Order: sequence, then structure tokens, then C-alpha cells
Amino acid sequence: MANLFRSSSILAVISAIFVGLASGQNNRAKACQKAINLGLTFYTAKELEPILVCSEVPFYNNPDDVDGILSNFKKCVISNSKNKALVGLSLYNGFNGCTDLMALVDKGVPPVYNQCKPIIKKATNVLNKCKANNQKTGTAKLNACMNNVYGQILPMVTKQFVNKVCTALAKKVTPKEWGCCKKYGPKVMKTELYSCFNL
Repeated sequence: MANLFRSSSILAVISAIFVGLASGQNNRAKACQKAINLGLTFYTAKELEPILVCSEVPFYNNPDDVDGILSNFKKCVISNSKNKALVGLSLYNGFNGCTDLMALVDKGVPPVYNQCKPIIKKATNVLNKCKANNQKTGTAKLNACMNNVYGQILPMVTKQFVNKVCTALAKKVTPKEWGCCKKYGPKVMKTELYSCFNL
């Protein structure tokens, strides 16, 4: 299971890029479909939904706890990806045979996070405003606020944005590491959609 956790880390980062922090009770399906439209192939839109449901609460409770949100997101990916365990383990073993996946993830998180800062800032501002002003309580308030977040940030997550994030990642890692990304990327996404995979 530890190997699955490690292989899921990179998938969590990729999924986070695609979906951003966009989710909400009435809009999860749209967010998930957008991830598919942006090239994610490892999951179907329906398989992404429980991952988003699982990921909402930590962001809602403390949007500034990036480490906590990412840690929880990884757990959400693992707990909602049991049907992907063998494929994920195979990907991990293959990728890790090419380069150290965890070292790559450690190198990759800062440039990915830096590129995502405008979206994260917007999402946090929208969320905080909604939490302060929305009169609903509990899950109803969470859903309403996440719908507001979704409405504001999902349009920002475009192919151009994903390519910009991908390019920043490509420039941060070694040529060997990026070669491994180019080799294994097509197993989880349509890399042909992004010019960063030509670097």
C-alpha cells in the first residue's frame, strides 16, 4: 500500500492541477468533466467525483493549510482509487525504475504551487467571503460556498494554464526526470494536448 501511496502522489498533483480546487455539490460533475476534457485519462469523470467530495472539507475548513490539503487529497485519491491499485502500482514501479518518483514529486510541488497561486488566492478569497456572508449552516453552507468557488476558478483552469504549469515543472526537473514524465505521462493523460511535453 505504501507504493500505491507514492504512485498516487504524482496522480494527486496532476489531478489537482486539472481540477484545481473546483468542486461543489451541484458542480462536481462539471469539474470532473473538465478534468477529462483537459486530458486526464487515468480516471473517468465519475471516478473523480468521490475524490472531490473527500477533498472539499479540509479546503473549506482551512484553505491556508496547503500541506494539510495536499496530504488529505493524497489520502482521498488512495481511498477512492482501489479499483486502480494494480495499475497504479505498475505505474509507480515503472516510473520509479526510470527515476526516483518521490524526489521528482518533491521537486515538482513548488513550481506547480507557484503557478497555481493566482487560482488558490482567488479560491481562498471567494471562500472566505462566502463563509462570512452566507447564512446557511453545516453541509449546506459548505456546498454553497464551494459552488461559489467553483464558479470563480474553474474558468481559470484552461489548457493554456495546464501547459504553463507543466512547462514550469519541466524547467525545474532534470532532462532525465522530464524524459520519464514524457514516457509515463501518456499513461495518465493526453500529453499530446500540451507543448510542454515537447521540451
